[in-house]
Amino acid sequence: MEYRVEEKYVCTEGELLILTGRLSPLMQEDAHHGEERRYQIRSLYFDDYENSCFAETMDGVNDRKKFRIRIYGGCADKISLEVKYKLNGMTRKDSCMLTEEQCRAIMAGKIPAYKKDAPKVLRMLYLSMQTMLLRPVVIVQYERTAFVNKAGNVRVTFDRNISASADIRRFLDPKIRVLPVMEKGKHILEVKYDEVLPAYIAQALETGRLQQTPYSKYKECRIAAEAYNTGGML
Repeated sequence: MEYRVEEKYVCTEGELLILTGRLSPLMQEDAHHGEERRYQIRSLYFDDYENSCFAETMDGVNDRKKFRIRIYGGCADKISLEVKYKLNGMTRKDSCMLTEEQCRAIMAGKIPAYKKDAPKVLRMLYLSMQTMLLRPVVIVQYERTAFVNKAGNVRVTFDRNISASADIRRFLDPKIRVLPVMEKGKHILEVKYDEVLPAYIAQALETGRLQQTPYSKYKECRIAAEAYNTGGML
């Protein structure tokens, strides 16, 4: 996958309702949507022994990457390992599928024997676990409403109920206890596209009040989970 522009904004519940109403006739809804026009995403993020990923995110380092394992709807039937790269305000990601057995082994910090025919992303993760002591550090969970458009390879997402957990053992459980990290009624709008955002979509997203932000779910959830951990696990 090539690099894409990624823009983030904090929006209110009212703005979310207005914008989703505008986008519905213009863009296709994500195929993952349920009856409530949203789906749950749960990601397990990693960091190394120096907490480099956290430090780079805090410092706004221009060229960085993060590993994460992702499931949808609290279901372990489809488990994806991803590495997300960020460079000059643009992003791309590579991914491969994991079996539940592989996922649980990685969660436990076990490094399987190296296999040349393993997917590249998996080999990269194993190498980082061996050389940088990469390990899972936080769970990020939220509910997403998404719209897609082929022209410009556009994807617009609204993420609600962004929450954290440090109880890594429960990552694959159907339901987990989480700690909200955003003010009630506030959500994250993300706009991703290849080079140019089609004018009619840009116009639909215009409210006169949205301001771009470097908001990081990973960073906010790490801070929240580690602060909570001083008094006990989630």
